[in-house]
Amino acid sequence: MSGILIATLLATVSAKIPAGFSSGDLLYSDCGGSRQFVVGYVAGWLDKWNRDEYLARRIFTDVVPAPKAMVNSAYFANSVGVNVCVPVGTTAEAIGNTLCTFLEENPGIREATGDELMTTLIAYKYRCPVP
Repeated sequence: MSGILIATLLATVSAKIPAGFSSGDLLYSDCGGSRQFVVGYVAGWLDKWNRDEYLARRIFTDVVPAPKAMVNSAYFANSVGVNVCVPVGTTAEAIGNTLCTFLEENPGIREATGDELMTTLIAYKYRCPVP
Protein backbone atom coordinates (compact mmCIF):
# COMPACT_ATOMS: atom_id res chain seq x y z
CA MET A 1 0.00 0.00 0.00
CA SER A 2 2.77 2.47 0.89
CA GLY A 3 4.44 1.82 -2.49
CA ILE A 4 1.28 2.91 -4.30
CA LEU A 5 1.06 6.04 -2.14
CA ILE A 6 4.68 6.97 -2.85
CA ALA A 7 4.24 6.37 -6.59
CA THR A 8 1.12 8.54 -6.59
CA LEU A 9 2.89 11.35 -4.73
CA LEU A 10 5.87 11.22 -7.09
CA ALA A 11 3.59 11.28 -10.14
CA THR A 12 1.71 14.28 -8.72
CA VAL A 13 4.89 16.20 -7.93
CA SER A 14 6.53 15.45 -11.28
CA ALA A 15 3.36 16.43 -13.15
CA LYS A 16 3.52 19.92 -11.59
CA ILE A 17 7.11 20.64 -12.66
CA PRO A 18 6.94 22.89 -15.73
CA ALA A 19 8.96 22.22 -18.85
CA GLY A 20 12.08 24.38 -18.97
CA PHE A 21 12.27 24.40 -15.17
CA SER A 22 15.76 25.85 -15.01
CA SER A 23 15.91 28.42 -17.78
CA GLY A 24 17.97 31.58 -17.58
CA ASP A 25 14.74 33.59 -17.62
CA LEU A 26 13.46 31.76 -14.55
CA LEU A 27 16.77 32.16 -12.73
CA TYR A 28 16.94 35.85 -13.66
CA SER A 29 13.40 36.45 -12.40
CA ASP A 30 14.62 35.54 -8.89
CA CYS A 31 17.68 37.79 -9.10
CA GLY A 32 15.66 40.89 -8.22
CA GLY A 33 14.18 39.25 -5.12
CA SER A 34 15.45 37.04 -2.36
CA ARG A 35 17.69 34.97 -4.68
CA GLN A 36 16.79 31.86 -2.70
CA PHE A 37 15.90 29.97 -5.87
CA VAL A 38 19.14 31.02 -7.59
CA VAL A 39 21.29 30.08 -4.59
CA GLY A 40 19.48 26.75 -4.27
CA TYR A 41 19.91 26.04 -7.97
CA VAL A 42 23.63 26.90 -7.81
CA ALA A 43 24.13 24.69 -4.74
CA GLY A 44 22.36 21.78 -6.41
CA TRP A 45 24.30 22.26 -9.65
CA LEU A 46 27.61 22.35 -7.78
CA ASP A 47 26.70 19.22 -5.81
CA LYS A 48 25.81 17.39 -9.02
CA TRP A 49 28.96 18.60 -10.78
CA ASN A 50 31.11 17.57 -7.81
CA ARG A 51 29.61 14.06 -7.83
CA ASP A 52 29.98 13.72 -11.63
CA GLU A 53 33.59 14.91 -11.45
CA TYR A 54 34.34 12.39 -8.69
CA LEU A 55 32.78 9.57 -10.73
CA ALA A 56 34.70 10.61 -13.83
CA ARG A 57 38.00 10.46 -11.98
CA ARG A 58 37.12 7.16 -10.31
CA ILE A 59 35.97 5.55 -13.55
CA PHE A 60 39.12 6.68 -15.31
CA THR A 61 41.42 5.11 -12.71
CA ASP A 62 39.36 1.91 -12.58
CA VAL A 63 39.53 1.30 -16.36
CA VAL A 64 43.24 1.83 -16.99
CA PRO A 65 43.80 -1.62 -18.58
CA ALA A 66 40.89 -1.21 -21.06
CA PRO A 67 41.69 1.37 -23.78
CA LYS A 68 38.11 1.66 -25.12
CA ALA A 69 36.76 2.18 -21.60
CA MET A 70 39.47 4.80 -20.98
CA VAL A 71 38.34 6.74 -24.04
CA ASN A 72 34.70 6.58 -22.93
CA SER A 73 35.55 7.74 -19.42
CA ALA A 74 37.73 10.54 -20.80
CA TYR A 75 34.74 11.79 -22.83
CA PHE A 76 32.63 11.66 -19.65
CA ALA A 77 35.32 13.49 -17.66
CA ASN A 78 35.54 16.17 -20.33
CA SER A 79 31.76 16.59 -20.40
CA VAL A 80 31.59 17.32 -16.66
CA GLY A 81 34.40 19.84 -16.90
CA VAL A 82 37.22 18.32 -14.91
CA ASN A 83 39.26 21.47 -15.55
CA VAL A 84 37.30 23.54 -13.01
CA CYS A 85 38.82 24.88 -9.79
CA VAL A 86 36.29 26.55 -7.50
CA PRO A 87 38.31 27.97 -4.58
CA VAL A 88 37.70 26.46 -1.15
CA GLY A 89 35.32 28.65 0.80
CA THR A 90 33.44 29.95 -2.23
CA THR A 91 29.75 29.97 -1.33
CA ALA A 92 26.75 29.14 -3.47
CA GLU A 93 25.48 32.63 -2.62
CA ALA A 94 28.60 34.25 -4.09
CA ILE A 95 28.31 32.19 -7.28
CA GLY A 96 24.57 32.96 -7.38
CA ASN A 97 25.35 36.68 -7.22
CA THR A 98 27.86 36.23 -10.04
CA LEU A 99 25.24 34.34 -12.06
CA CYS A 100 22.72 37.15 -11.55
CA THR A 101 25.28 39.74 -12.67
CA PHE A 102 26.12 37.55 -15.68
CA LEU A 103 22.44 37.27 -16.63
CA GLU A 104 21.86 41.00 -16.16
CA GLU A 105 24.83 41.91 -18.37
CA ASN A 106 23.94 39.34 -21.06
CA PRO A 107 20.16 39.39 -21.65
CA GLY A 108 20.55 37.59 -24.98
CA ILE A 109 21.55 34.32 -23.31
CA ARG A 110 18.68 34.05 -20.84
CA GLU A 111 16.82 31.55 -23.02
CA ALA A 112 19.59 29.00 -22.35
CA THR A 113 19.08 26.28 -19.78
CA GLY A 114 20.35 26.74 -16.25
CA ASP A 115 22.84 23.94 -16.82
CA GLU A 116 24.28 25.62 -19.92
CA LEU A 117 24.55 28.93 -18.10
CA MET A 118 26.23 27.43 -15.04
CA THR A 119 28.64 25.39 -17.17
CA THR A 120 29.62 28.51 -19.11
CA LEU A 121 29.93 30.70 -16.02
CA ILE A 122 31.92 28.19 -13.97
CA ALA A 123 34.24 27.28 -16.86
CA TYR A 124 34.91 30.98 -17.52
CA LYS A 125 35.27 32.18 -13.93
CA TYR A 126 36.84 29.14 -12.26
CA ARG A 127 39.05 27.51 -14.89
CA CYS A 128 42.08 25.78 -13.39
CA PRO A 129 45.43 27.41 -14.14
CA VAL A 130 47.47 25.67 -16.80
CA PRO A 131 50.47 23.91 -15.17
